[in-house]
Amino acid sequence: MKIYEKVIHHIEHQLRSGSLQAYDLLPSVRNLSQTLNVSKNSVIRAYLALEQTGTILAHPRKGFSVKPDTEYDQPQPPSPQKIIRGATSLDIIGSAQRQADVVFGSANPDTRFKGRQEFYKQLNKLVRSEIKSPAIHRHYQAPPGDPQLRQQIAKKTHSGHAELNPDEIIITNGAQEAISLALRSITQPGDIIATESPCFYGILQCIEALGLQVVEIPSHAPDGIDLDQLSSILERWEIKAVLLNPHANNPLGFNMPDNMKSSLIALAKTHNLAIIEDDVFGALIPTSQRQRTLKSMDTEGRVILCSSLSKILDSDIRLGWVVPGQYFDQVNYLKYVTTLATSGLMQHAAALWMESANFNRHIKQLQNHYKQRKILFIESLKTYLPIEAHINCPDSGFLCWVALPPHINGDTLFTRMKSEGISITPGSLFGTAQQFQHCIRLNFSTFDNSAKQLRALARLGEVISEEINLQAQKSPA
Repeated sequence: MKIYEKVIHHIEHQLRSGSLQAYDLLPSVRNLSQTLNVSKNSVIRAYLALEQTGTILAHPRKGFSVKPDTEYDQPQPPSPQKIIRGATSLDIIGSAQRQADVVFGSANPDTRFKGRQEFYKQLNKLVRSEIKSPAIHRHYQAPPGDPQLRQQIAKKTHSGHAELNPDEIIITNGAQEAISLALRSITQPGDIIATESPCFYGILQCIEALGLQVVEIPSHAPDGIDLDQLSSILERWEIKAVLLNPHANNPLGFNMPDNMKSSLIALAKTHNLAIIEDDVFGALIPTSQRQRTLKSMDTEGRVILCSSLSKILDSDIRLGWVVPGQYFDQVNYLKYVTTLATSGLMQHAAALWMESANFNRHIKQLQNHYKQRKILFIESLKTYLPIEAHINCPDSGFLCWVALPPHINGDTLFTRMKSEGISITPGSLFGTAQQFQHCIRLNFSTFDNSAKQLRALARLGEVISEEINLQAQKSPA
């Protein structure tokens, strides 16, 4: 048992015995760490986990209290919510990344690899050939897309598990369009979608744009979405689909274990539920064999797999795909009437690139690169961030989630760092109820311990400490 789990059991014992009751304030992080002889980080992590399960509430400048009418072992399941956000994330993230001198806030990959250069060389070759050839007989590359590219996606992106058939793949303009098409194929405005929480803000805004409601199910490393809570939700509400990111999760970085995936598939079968699987980071897991997707465990066509080249090549290359299973006809039609086609020239260049030996070599380089970058980055965060910051070390990918004391506002940190040319992503974007306002997400894809990057992390640590001290001065004695 991990140390923070022992802290959780200590709190649960106090709830069982009646020592803690509704509205009671919990001990401060410092006091409980001294009482149990554990680190402050372990107490913070335990409190954050109990907050996510609905057992306790966070109060700015006061700490945590027991949630009224809370059953410690049976937290009340969340209810459907409308998302009202508008273009918040676009306003916050877009300008911040463009203006920043040091970028830790985006979810963009490192683009300094030879594999990317090889792709653009292939694309340039095709462009030069296109210029010389007559365009009189050119046509749209209509859905489902370039056959050669679909063959390469089936062959190269899920090696080790033969779950993809080229004929089942539809090419899209990135994974975001794939997810949007998946949602539109199985829902109507007003329907309810279940997502993991925290959830990538782009997904939440897509749900908002389609007029859907969302139920946020807590997710935790290393297991992912809370299947017990999901089961309770499915008994109570009519859920059309569950949308999750099981591999190199954004923002928590976990890889959902196979036994949990199997349980989710069984739950979906029992409730006739569709699953939308966002696998955009899946190829970055540094293992000798590709981990099994939910799609590979699906025997009924209820899993809709969505992915793209954005995280393994370049975010500007808007090439994605969706494998819709039993929803193929609906998705293919929606793709046609929505955007008609995805660039045929770009598809052909991607097919030729993936067909070459460059692809496998490139993927291996990426996996090793991000594995090494993670070690460097986590060490630097531990050096520069205050002890009150809980650093969630990701299993894979290039994103790191940091939870701060509950009274620290990530939006304030974002604004202060932006003014100094340093971008971060505020955690408030990853939920509908500001439940992650005390968190931030950082990107280490291009981190190489440069003096500029280290100065930026040192400054981030100073600002966090300043905010902690400021709130401490405001707190009652």
